Amino acid sequence: MLTTLAQYYDLPLRCFTFSNIQLVPTMEEFKQILDLPLEGKVPYKHVEQHVSMPMLARLMKIHHAELESRIVSRKGAKGFPQKFLEAYLRQLAHKKDWETFMDVLAMVIYGVLLFSNIEYFVDYVAIDVFIASKTRSENPVTAILADVFGTLDLFSERKKGKMLCCLPMLYVWLTSRVGERVSGVSCPVEKTLQHGLEVKGSQD
Repeated sequence: MLTTLAQYYDLPLRCFTFSNIQLVPTMEEFKQILDLPLEGKVPYKHVEQHVSMPMLARLMKIHHAELESRIVSRKGAKGFPQKFLEAYLRQLAHKKDWETFMDVLAMVIYGVLLFSNIEYFVDYVAIDVFIASKTRSENPVTAILADVFGTLDLFSERKKGKMLCCLPMLYVWLTSRVGERVSGVSCPVEKTLQHGLEVKGSQD
């Protein structure tokens, strides 16, 4: 469905153009879908340097050397395989370290659902946005919307390939515009977070 929608993306106008209407994702809609209020928070600001490995190791409560040994490169990007992070989540659940569990789960969500670049892989870009949100209270909504437009631009220019980035948000946005309103559409990100909370509750 999203691939079909992308064929109607008007690259110069940055919107979806149909016979008599134009649709465009907005910051207000994505704010509502993600339930991330913009008021009182600064937008995410990209910095040239990636988050330091010692800082990430402290956040994840894993030895610096162990974490560094898990870094891999895929298609020119560095990061962590999704399998490694999921296995570590199971360890944290077993230990009942729920604070760290929720941080690592959120990092996986950023890498797999919000800023997906390579399948089954959480790269440094997604980690940087998560850390900015976690430690500096920077709001990722603008970055997510920019990534949506960047993905659509690239897909439109190439006329081929596989769309990965921000698909859950784009799907919820599309279904809210052509069918139910946003309030009537369940968000995959919200479901994933809820599942994490349910796992925590069942372990307590």
